[in-house]
Amino acid sequence: MRLVRRLAFTLAGFVVLALLLDAFIGVFQPVVASEESEGVLRTVDENGEVHENRLAVIDDNGTLWLQSGHHFRGWYHRLARNPEVELIYHGEVRPYLAVPLDTPEVEARVGNLLRQRAGAFRFHLIRTLLLYADIKPVRLDPRQPRPAA
Repeated sequence: MRLVRRLAFTLAGFVVLALLLDAFIGVFQPVVASEESEGVLRTVDENGEVHENRLAVIDDNGTLWLQSGHHFRGWYHRLARNPEVELIYHGEVRPYLAVPLDTPEVEARVGNLLRQRAGAFRFHLIRTLLLYADIKPVRLDPRQPRPAA
């Protein structure tokens, strides 16, 4: 009985720790990649307010991907409602149409790209700490900027 109780407390402690870490990452977005592989995503909410989030950008031979590693990401929900976004990447601001794609093939492709970039150990460590939340890939398709009013 004592062993079962210890295992239950250990499991509960891990879940609480993972949720706290997940919330911390969601709020503070610490740097986990080199600045060369990061960008700043600009999304617009339903009130017209612009939000900026620093994110890892995955360059797949010229196709740019973002990924939401858990369900707390406000930027993911904003671009789902308004897919016209901007990305500041390598010092340039460019307009994109954000296309969320959550098919098993795309999730596997983006997951493999992340694993290659971070290394298998680091990738699985981060995935474990995020409680293996779904990877939600977003492809950024270039679009023409809107004309100035």
